[in-house]
Amino acid sequence: MGASSPPMKHSPQSLAKQFCLGVYVNVVDATLWRATFAYIVRHADDSVFQKSAIAALWAQYGGDLRAKIKDDALVLAVLKQALPGYGGDGWTLYRGESWFLFDHDQIGFCWTPSEDIATTYAKGLNAVDSGGVLLKCYAPAEAILAMQNNVFICDPSRLLRLTTLSLFPKL
Repeated sequence: MGASSPPMKHSPQSLAKQFCLGVYVNVVDATLWRATFAYIVRHADDSVFQKSAIAALWAQYGGDLRAKIKDDALVLAVLKQALPGYGGDGWTLYRGESWFLFDHDQIGFCWTPSEDIATTYAKGLNAVDSGGVLLKCYAPAEAILAMQNNVFICDPSRLLRLTTLSLFPKL
């Protein structure tokens, strides 16, 4: 029976390098992710970011990272640095959010132009712990940090006309 190699150890610097290349390392605990994002804010310059790759990473794994880091101000600071920006027009967008996060003014970063997709999240995955809420807003171009495969990554503080369309029970 062969010995297995020990798990790779990560530092904030090594994890930051992976993130800046658009690689998500999911076997890392929340404390290290918070330290990594703090390191990125303090040390990264614009040239280190593979911005399109990071947008793809965030569109797919952003919810998981946000849940681990639990510091939206820190996450937003990194996203403002690391994402490519957006040069198009503003959009009417939707989001299915958990009622708990909405009630605590912790609205997430990923939005969709599809009310149906947002409704699926509001009454599904995001309704598990506290029930869900379907949100609608207008995102001016300056609120959009990136657009990746019809996922709009936005600065929630810059969204306009935020309204609640529906509430869904806890699953």
